[in-house]
Amino acid sequence: MDDVIEDEPRAAYKVTAGELRQFIERYERLDQEKKDIADAQKEVMSEAKGRGYDVKVMRRLIALRKKDPAELSEEEAVLELYKEALGM
Repeated sequence: MDDVIEDEPRAAYKVTAGELRQFIERYERLDQEKKDIADAQKEVMSEAKGRGYDVKVMRRLIALRKKDPAELSEEEAVLELYKEALGM
């Protein structure tokens, strides 16, 4: 009977270790996918730059497209207000 009691924690440990390993491996795969996507994005921007596009402006446009229209409208209004205050 003592053998069964000793084996139970070991079995639970093996399952936990296996599950932990799966989580870590999934995370590592996702991390690699993230790196691959970042590399692909760099290639896109490099290609666009090679064709004469302003990459800095493109990145700004991408950031603007991510914003909520109401948030964007408010930000633009404040920007105009500040520009007027500075005589721009």
